Order: sequence, then structure tokens, then C-alpha cells
Amino acid sequence: MYSLQVIDAVEGVRAFAPQIDMSKRDIVLANLVFVHQVISASESLLEVAIESSEGVLQQYFIDHLEEERQHQSWLADDLMEAGIDLTSMPLSQKAVEMAGSQYYLIKHVNAAALLGYMAVLEGFPLSLDTLSQLEAMHGKELFRTVRYHAEHDLEHRKELFAMIDKLDDPIILRNAIQTATYMNEFTRELSQE
Repeated sequence: MYSLQVIDAVEGVRAFAPQIDMSKRDIVLANLVFVHQVISASESLLEVAIESSEGVLQQYFIDHLEEERQHQSWLADDLMEAGIDLTSMPLSQKAVEMAGSQYYLIKHVNAAALLGYMAVLEGFPLSLDTLSQLEAMHGKELFRTVRYHAEHDLEHRKELFAMIDKLDDPIILRNAIQTATYMNEFTRELSQE
């Protein structure tokens, strides 16, 4: 199964991610701001992918778009309750590189590449135990959107990996590795601040 190769490759890259201290509120907030900047592109990416694909892949993107509606707004609300005004936050160059590269791949290479990106972002949800620890340290309000994804992405992951297996396209694996690398680079920057 091709999805197992993708999972193994992403886990291999993630193994080299620097550890960050999630007990530090500023680290958690910076990480969530980065996530917000990345997921702000999700709906647009899916819309471009719908325009650039056909058949079962296009239908998958159409269905997935409905699942992703307004998630960036949910996270913005969570951050606002923590006193974070996203309009005053500096833009992460890694978020721009990570999300921006997807537009190029969709339009100029193959819309299936987006599945590799999605595999990294949705294929490895935070465990509920880890999430409960973070909620205990920093408050449940900050993690409402994260909790939704931790609870629902396991089911979405099955659909995503089934589509990856159906297509079996090398661009998916290459993009998953690149996306995981971007995530590691952001984590490295975060750990050095």
C-alpha cells in the first residue's frame, strides 16, 4: 500500500524534528499562530485543486472542502480568547513557503501533490492524551479547534490514505516529505527563539 510508504517517510522526517517545550505558553501560542497561517490557505488550496483535477480526485477534494470550511476562523477565535490578535502577528516565512508551494504544485505539476501536504497536516493528529495535558496546562479554550481535529482527523485520515493508495503517484510521497521538512524547519526556528 502506497500510503504506508508515505506514512513511513513522513515519520522518518518527523523523527528529526527538534523537540519544543509545549509547557511554555509562548511556544504553544507561536505554534498555533503558525498553524493558523498555514490553514488559512486550506480552502483556497482545495478550490484550486478542484479546478485542476477530475474524476475521483476532484470529488475527494470537493468533499474535503466541506470538511475544512471555516476552521481558520475557529482557530482565530481560540487565539483571540488567549489575547492573540492575528492581524498583528508577523507572517511566518515557513507558512508562506509551505502553503505557497502547494499552489505551484497543483497548477503546474499535479493536483494529486496536495494529498502529500494533507497527509502531513491531517494524517498525524495530536493524541488525545497529549491534548489533555496541553489543555490542563494552558486551558481548554485555546485548544477547541485542535481537539476537533484530534477527534475527527483519525476518520479523515482513513479517507485520505485510501485516496493516496488509489492514485499511487510519486508526487504525493515527494510532497509529503517536503511538507514534513518545512514543518521541521519551522520547529527548529521555534526551538531557537
